[in-house]
Amino acid sequence: MQAGGQSHSRGPRALASDQEALLRILARHNVRLVVIGGVGAQFHGWNSATVDLDIAIDRGDENVARFNRALAEMEAGQPEYGQFGTAFNTKYGRLEIVRKADGIGEYDDWLRNATEKDLDDLVIVVADAKDILASKEAAGRDKDVAVIGQMRKELETPTDD
Repeated sequence: MQAGGQSHSRGPRALASDQEALLRILARHNVRLVVIGGVGAQFHGWNSATVDLDIAIDRGDENVARFNRALAEMEAGQPEYGQFGTAFNTKYGRLEIVRKADGIGEYDDWLRNATEKDLDDLVIVVADAKDILASKEAAGRDKDVAVIGQMRKELETPTDD
């Protein structure tokens, strides 16, 4: 997994074991992805829990084939299609593939500012904290609005002020 960004830094203190299992399977299958959403925010220092793993993936044919093999290993159920992506319930919890996110865009847009983060023996590509916040603010969903204030305070990102 390669990022458009620069340095490596340590992963979240308390990533849920199911979410880590999903990331390990995706890495084992060499799926090109960017971790976004709540888990992405956790990699930047947000201390709250999230119930799913949100990712943006490269939609090239080879990567999609690798992703499908990873889904089989996760024992993913039938896809649930939404306006901006597809969700799967797996034996390790919910995995959401975001095709296009409010305020940011698609995989290449997330990748542009992403950085590599260490998760024990894995290197995970994680969206930039400012991009995660921008996406949540642009989406304006109740669940996002409820956490934006706390997330902004806890994320390890310099302010523009």
